[in-house]
Amino acid sequence: LTNCLQPMGCCGSSAVDAEEHLDYSAGKVTIIPDLRCWELKLDEATELGQTVVVKFSATWCGPCRNAAPLFAELSLKHSDLVFVSIDVDELPELVTQFDVRATPTFIFMRDKKEIDKLVGGNQEDLQKKFDPYCQQG
Repeated sequence: LTNCLQPMGCCGSSAVDAEEHLDYSAGKVTIIPDLRCWELKLDEATELGQTVVVKFSATWCGPCRNAAPLFAELSLKHSDLVFVSIDVDELPELVTQFDVRATPTFIFMRDKKEIDKLVGGNQEDLQKKFDPYCQQG
């Protein structure tokens, strides 16, 4: 788990919080708790020319929980990408902005713009979505 502002503790400090978050402890996924942290993470990724992979999910969503370990694994495999997780119940403004109608929804972004989207927790489909964004074979 990485924090978007480690010195100030902006993002979720615990990799595992069964009550509030999904388990991404095996990977490099930033949990976005508020809009300020979201903006900072987007600014940072844009400045570095990185693609951001956003997972919109909910703690009560079975497919979201099932996809969490794979999302964490992909964050290690594709270290050139930025992985973030947003709880739909915590940031409804972003749910509306990105027209998220089901969980999990994965959105790929570059330069603060949506470039691709996958709705649902099919693990094979999710892995295939990464092919165009990989810098290495």
